[in-house]
Amino acid sequence: MPALGLSTYRWNNNLKSMALLAAFPLLLLALLGGIFYLTGLAYADAGGMLDRGMLMGFGVADPGVATPFDLARYAVYEYWPIVLGVAVVWVLLGYLFNDAMIRAATGAKPLARSEAPEPYNLLENLCISRGMKTPNLYVIDTPVMNAYASGMNEGNYNVTVTRGLLERLDKAELEAVLAHELTHIMNRDVRLLVVAVVFTGMISFLAQMMWRGLRYASYGRGDRRGRGTAVLMIVAAVLLWVGYVLALVIRFALSRKREYLADAGSVELTKNPEAMISALEKISGNAMLGDVPSEVRQMFVENPPSAFSLFDTHPPIEDRIRILRELGGLPPEGKSVIPRAG
Repeated sequence: MPALGLSTYRWNNNLKSMALLAAFPLLLLALLGGIFYLTGLAYADAGGMLDRGMLMGFGVADPGVATPFDLARYAVYEYWPIVLGVAVVWVLLGYLFNDAMIRAATGAKPLARSEAPEPYNLLENLCISRGMKTPNLYVIDTPVMNAYASGMNEGNYNVTVTRGLLERLDKAELEAVLAHELTHIMNRDVRLLVVAVVFTGMISFLAQMMWRGLRYASYGRGDRRGRGTAVLMIVAAVLLWVGYVLALVIRFALSRKREYLADAGSVELTKNPEAMISALEKISGNAMLGDVPSEVRQMFVENPPSAFSLFDTHPPIEDRIRILRELGGLPPEGKSVIPRAG
């Protein structure tokens, strides 16, 4: 195993968080300009010019707007303070209420110590070993087996587990999963993931609002219904393209390496690689929470693979188990540790 370089990795995660925040308003402006540019293309005449009456209908009174590019430039210049303000407010709301929103998406509820003293004791002991404050513990009432960590700073870090995980993992396996989630917290993975969830949620929300607004503007013109339909088709293609690019950006920003490192951190905390291996084997095939948004599922200890591996947020469990075996000095799966006679 190569050196983990955890300090460098944590700094890298912090830089990625800041880069995502900086790119957030820029991507919104690019989306706004692109939508207006394609709208202008759909309404332009054979010479590539826009009809003044149509522009007045869109609220454009600037005489310098004559081409689709002019329209896009006008939209960005006119609305950038609003876009920036919306971005700041959305990020602020995400920072203040991210945990409540994630709990609402997953249905997580506080887990009372009297109801489950063992996970509390395991979590506290792990935190004491690292001199960190114990996160709050939540539970999702589902037989599915999964867990995730959330929160933006030490004062509101949380670890959430499913009921199925509590009921079907033994003590050592449960400790390994809790150590995995604590490693995500220590490695600053949680902050990066929350920023990404807020980021993608805002893009999705604004895309839907633009879709509805353009649909209303298009169908409000009976004499241009044909072009209105063309606009909708173009807008649909743009939104799909933006979603695809955004998924790739988030996919590469949130490297699968974080799961390997969290697995390694679990071994470091518990000194028991076999427990994490056994936990992953039990979780495999029993981890899908279908009613949870995909942006949140990427925070879980396991997010089952999609039809296209390019968009997978987690490495295959088989690979994680193989690396855990190497890290723990265990023989490859299926090989005996008993030497042959003679």
